[in-house]
Parts: sequence; structure tokens; C-alpha cells
Amino acid sequence: MLALAPGLASGAGYYLPNQDAFATARGNAFVATADSAAAVHYNPAGLVQLDRPEAEVGVYAIVLGNEARVGGQSVEAKNELQAAPHFYFGAPINDKLSYGFGLNSPFGLGTDWGRYNNFSPVVTEARLLFASATAAIAYKLNDQLSIGASLSANYADLKLEQGLRSNPVTAIPGSYLRFEGDDFGIAGSVGILWQPCPQHSFGLNYTAGSNYNLSGRTDSNLLGIDTSADFEFMTPDRVAAGYSYRPAPQWNIEANVEWLNWDSLNSLTLKSDKIGGASSLEVPFNWESSFIYELGVSYTTQAGYILSAGYDFNESAQPDTNFTPGVSDGNRNWFNVGIGRKYERSAWSLAYQFGYSNRTVDGAIDPLANGKYESRHNALILSWQQGF
Repeated sequence: MLALAPGLASGAGYYLPNQDAFATARGNAFVATADSAAAVHYNPAGLVQLDRPEAEVGVYAIVLGNEARVGGQSVEAKNELQAAPHFYFGAPINDKLSYGFGLNSPFGLGTDWGRYNNFSPVVTEARLLFASATAAIAYKLNDQLSIGASLSANYADLKLEQGLRSNPVTAIPGSYLRFEGDDFGIAGSVGILWQPCPQHSFGLNYTAGSNYNLSGRTDSNLLGIDTSADFEFMTPDRVAAGYSYRPAPQWNIEANVEWLNWDSLNSLTLKSDKIGGASSLEVPFNWESSFIYELGVSYTTQAGYILSAGYDFNESAQPDTNFTPGVSDGNRNWFNVGIGRKYERSAWSLAYQFGYSNRTVDGAIDPLANGKYESRHNALILSWQQGF
């Protein structure tokens, strides 16, 4: 099992920035706007902009389209509809203090390549369920500047599976070695919102990473293993900075930069009772910190309709050396459009996303991972807001 463990560690860090339909339609350029209950996630300092209690509920639904050509074989990952819901609530306490809370999934999704491909010893399936419950508070220092903070209780449930090898470069079709485990963790964030005048707004939000010791089991259909095991897991520190320009009341143009500290993901540890309890293996990742560049624009008509468009570019965090198809990470382009409408006490937003990336991997430590990878993702996100 120790020899196979590095492949078993494939792809656990699926970051999901899409946590509100209006923000998603603008390429998630929202940290300097943050004027809804979704500020609980994007920038808690924005909660001071609410003049009455407000709730939001919605869901992000995506079909991942991943394809690979490795060792002369073309493989297509399973096309399945995956969903991540969100719920937020925010309310003013007085003219300076506001609070909020939220339930969402800022990490998650999964990829299933099946057990009958020629890179199955690298990965067959990687799947993460991640749920976050957040409480937030915000304070208006003056008419231009506000600050906010939040604390999140997180739950992570991870499944990692790979095939077995008959020799270093040959897979045993249909075989598997699987780990499943879960744990709870804590994270927090702090935010600032500065609006020196109605036309200009600046936002900054820092979210701390967290570490998990996933307790579960490891089993295999060929090795006769079915035993308890622990696996380390982490989510990265994140920093988002943005600038919003509003040339007229109905227009909002925003640009954001988001940094993810994947550089702290160097190696993780796998432990199992099968090898004596105290035995462990350092699993190398050696990911690199990456940026997300986000640009969006929205226009509100006199009838209350909101038209939005945005683009975001996600840098890959995986170097070729430690590439795994479980994440199938690459420099990814996202194109976003959305429509919504505001009413007197409610609003709805609907956004569509298309994302694509192309990547050629050459020089992976495990030669079975070398090849060409393509992604074509389609997603919809719907949110409903209700004021009270």
C-alpha cells in the first residue's frame, strides 16, 4: 500500500468561487461591491450596506467535460450533473453594525475517469464534499469605510481511488485501491470595504486556510485491504482584492484579483493501521500559488432588469511534475453571462458559465500521467433574494 499511496493522493483541492448568481455572471468580480447577503462569503464588510434583513437561497449546477489522450488512448471522464447549494442571511443591527450567516460549499465536486483506462493507477476517481457554515459581523467606521469578519465551521468528506499495476507502466483493469474519510475544521476571514465616493469602491478580503485529519478507511478489491486510515487534507489561504467603478447609477464595472496559497500544499501524510498504526507516508504535491483574474460589468434597466457579463482566468496550481488527472488542472478560461430582476422586496439572478482549458503534460513523475488534457465545462447558477 505504501508504494501505491502517492497515486492515491490525487486531486482533493477543488476550489469553487461561484457562490452567488449575480457575482458569477460578473466573473465573480464582487469583493468591492458586496451589497447583498452573499457578502457573508465574498466580503463580510459589505453587510453594512443592507438597510433591512435579507435572505438568499440558490444552487450552482455544473457538468464537467474532461477528456484525455494518454498513451495513445482517448478517455472521457463521466459526464454527471453536480450541484452545490448556497444560503445567506444578512441584517442590520443599527446604523453602524450588521451581521449575517451562510451555508455554502466553497470547495468540492469530483471527477470519475473509470477503472478501465491506461492511467487508472494514477487515479480513477477523486470526489470532495465540502460544507461550510459561516457567521459574520460588520461595522461601519464612517460613511466611507467599513470592516467585517467571519468564522466558519467546515466539514470535508473525501473519496480518492486509483487502480493497481501489474508492473510500473501497466494497469490492472477493474482494480482499485480506495480511501474515504472525513473531518471538521475551522477557518476565518476579515474584510474591508472603502467607498470614498459613490463612483468608486475598493474591497479586500482575506480568508484563512485550514487543515484536516481525514479519518476513514482504505480498501481494495485485489489487495485484501479493508482497514482504518487517516489522510491529511488542507484548504489554502485566499486573498481577494477588487475595484468597482460606477460611471452612472445603473452601471457597475469591477475588476478583481484573487490569490490562492497552494504553495503551502507541499506534502501530506497517509497513515494506516494495516502498517502498524505509527507508520506513515509523505505524499508529495508541491503545488504552486496561483491567481484568478476577474472582470465583470452589470447594467440595471429602468424596469429593474439586470444584465451582466464577465470573464475570469484561473491559473493552474499543478506543475507538470506532480500532475494528476484527478484534478486535471490547467489554465482555465471562464466566460459568464447573466440576467436578473429586482422587485420592491425581492430579486432573482440566473447566470450561465462556459469554461475551457487545454493542457499537454510532459515530465510527470508518474509517466502514466503524461498526455493531453481538455476540459469543456457548462454551468448554471440561480439565486433568489428576499427582503423582510
